[in-house]
Amino acid sequence: MSNLVNERIKDTPILELKNISKSFGPVRALNEVNLRLFPGKVTAVIGENGAGKSTLMNIISGVHKKTNGQMFLNNYIYEPKSIKHAEKMGISIIHQELLTIPYMTVMDNIFLGSEIYTIFGSINYSKQASVIRDTFNRLGVGIEPHKLIGELTVAEQQMVEIAKAIIKKSNVILMDEPTSSLSEKETASLFKTIHRLKNENIAIAYISHRLQELPEISDYLTIIRDGQYMGEYILGDIDEEEMINKMVGREIKERYPAKFESENKVEILKIKNWGNDYSKNINFSINSGEILGFSGLIGAGRSELFKSIVGEIKKNSGNIFMNDKVKKIRNTNSAIKNGIYYVTEDRKVEGLIIEQTIKFNISLSSLSGIQNKLTRSISTLKENRKVYELFKETTIKAPNFNYRINQLSGGNQQKVLIAKSLMSNPSILILDEPTRGVDVGARREIYDLISKMKKEHNTAIVIISSDLPEIIGLCDRVLVMKDGQITKEIIDKKDFTQDEIIKYAI
Repeated sequence: MSNLVNERIKDTPILELKNISKSFGPVRALNEVNLRLFPGKVTAVIGENGAGKSTLMNIISGVHKKTNGQMFLNNYIYEPKSIKHAEKMGISIIHQELLTIPYMTVMDNIFLGSEIYTIFGSINYSKQASVIRDTFNRLGVGIEPHKLIGELTVAEQQMVEIAKAIIKKSNVILMDEPTSSLSEKETASLFKTIHRLKNENIAIAYISHRLQELPEISDYLTIIRDGQYMGEYILGDIDEEEMINKMVGREIKERYPAKFESENKVEILKIKNWGNDYSKNINFSINSGEILGFSGLIGAGRSELFKSIVGEIKKNSGNIFMNDKVKKIRNTNSAIKNGIYYVTEDRKVEGLIIEQTIKFNISLSSLSGIQNKLTRSISTLKENRKVYELFKETTIKAPNFNYRINQLSGGNQQKVLIAKSLMSNPSILILDEPTRGVDVGARREIYDLISKMKKEHNTAIVIISSDLPEIIGLCDRVLVMKDGQITKEIIDKKDFTQDEIIKYAI
């Protein structure tokens, strides 16, 4: 840690990690990493996917044991033997993939394994409900203790996890990518809760790829790159560009590829008078070699619009025209045959089979293209050749295409999802939240890939994104949606601003 930063930080850490290393067999995941957490402060922990952030949190929370180094909690040596042991010591973790049980109630999730009993030995449900309501009141949340977890939004489930940590009397809470699946409104609500936790003197470690949100809640910053400690900073001392340079080890001069006008633009798709259960009277068109952005708040109906276009959910009205001819698209297979491919926003649930290999997943979208014409069986030679081409083109970082999806970082999983879409050679590619949960280095690689598809394949590309800088930085034209309707088309580059988009989205 920098002596200068040490001198300027007057707070006393509640948790301090010194020279923490962790190896998994011959692989060194962490190498002499330091971290300090302070009461009533948020320390942001940033780094690319695979840098070791989650491994570090898992060591603190008792999931993994460190290989070397020391940990101190309230100046005493801290060696958690398990998650339960860490919780007893006052440390809780809220994972990116929430560990709530959907078919159980809020109360049962919170008190599972630590129930409150009456003097007669039965569970004291009224006392448990009272404790939960008091805790939710402190957090400014109105969730009913007897409601099933499966009926809650992701944001509400997060609040249940935070309440659980408070009820367990945690004074250190570790948050791993807490806003990755939240809307702007839900994120703002989470930040209010974090400020309440800070006021209660709770120390927070906050992992995030969204660097722009850090100033709203964070006090200090620790950067990790490839398992190496890159420094501790007071947040106001370092700007976003320097954060990125230290995270990726190279300068990313431009966040987005340079825009260019395609030479062979022709209208390839027109939607007329389209309606479904989430939108009505939708009209728009897209040209080949164009990147069209769809912006709007969560719930505006953007994803549902395109799911109905590709036949994933039913439409109520309207027509699809491709090259001036009406097309009847009844399901996703029909859409793919007509050259339209929708890349889902939820890669782990809807997009990929994470227990399977890269090769298996890429091949799924176009089995007919790799069949032997005589036997109709899969040609391993064709499959390997085509998958290898896409494996290289999409710059997936893995030793080979036989690696399983669950062994990859979020950014590389997203590249596999895009490679899978390209296997079907689409003329229209719809990307729903293409960089959600992806670090800044991998984001640029995905942006370059999108630009390359436009330039080299003249692909018409739709980008649905809640990230306004992404919409502005990538798209040639933007359509804004609100309450299931298109409220604005933005063509003029001088109007490509966040304020202009927000004006028509709210």
